[in-house]
Amino acid sequence: MYNFSVIIPHKNIPDLLQRCLDSIPQREDLQIIIVDDNSDAEVVDFSHFPGLKRQNTEIVFSKGDKGKGPGYARNVGMAKSKGKWIIFSDADDYFNDCFDEVLNQYRDAEEEIVFFKCSTQNESGEITDNYHLINDAIDSVMQSGNSDAIVYGVPCPWAKFIKRNFLQQNGISYQKITGGDDILFSIQMALKLRSFCFSDYRLYCVVDRQGSLTRNNNWRGFYSYVLACCDAYGLLKIVSKENLAVGWISSWWGFLWAENIFVAMSLVPRIYWTMGIRTATRCLKKGVKTGAWNWRNN
Repeated sequence: MYNFSVIIPHKNIPDLLQRCLDSIPQREDLQIIIVDDNSDAEVVDFSHFPGLKRQNTEIVFSKGDKGKGPGYARNVGMAKSKGKWIIFSDADDYFNDCFDEVLNQYRDAEEEIVFFKCSTQNESGEITDNYHLINDAIDSVMQSGNSDAIVYGVPCPWAKFIKRNFLQQNGISYQKITGGDDILFSIQMALKLRSFCFSDYRLYCVVDRQGSLTRNNNWRGFYSYVLACCDAYGLLKIVSKENLAVGWISSWWGFLWAENIFVAMSLVPRIYWTMGIRTATRCLKKGVKTGAWNWRNN
């Protein structure tokens, strides 16, 4: 019986995938599921694919005319998972040296989700202990006692142990979209979550690199993020937390405005329908002032 299932979507970065696998301890109670999303045969040697000879590792090759996205890959991984805990990782990131110790410490935890801190690695290979997006949110929760900053406010799929039964019983899955597939997934978890805890362990290292989905968005990605955030806004409004999504929509729509004004304008009716006239107007103004400016300067 597996205690843990690590799910890794992959596309065209076999060397980085191997680094990720090397950071995962060899354990009898740990299952690894790699879902390759239609990698290019000119980039990947499928006969020597990372993980082929590793124990307790299953590789799923998803082929087609084009990739189906990380949300699809993660859903496939969840369907094949057998562990008590599900752990998501991106193929270009990796786990820190404490991973084996953390697995032992939290194996029998009763909570539905355990949130962990992260380190980060920049393009020069320099590693710092503070990945602010997650670590600051956890610190804020520990100081204030208000869990919204991490439970609702950080949609990243990784740096969490999630009970598989919790996901199955609540029918929680990823959207099959170009970008932002993890946003609604995280909001759905937050709405159903009853027990959780936080850890000071820096479990995971987020790698900032040229070529990643986060760094190389285009208008199609921005468009997808805006739609995902609109869906999240609708769910958050039910629990009076929609202000969390306002900033997301402003930023992504602002990036879209800078990249493709005509496509950005096509989303205006959807945003007004989702948010109402007053809030949407403020949101779009902020998007032009901040999101578009940031995108042009980055």
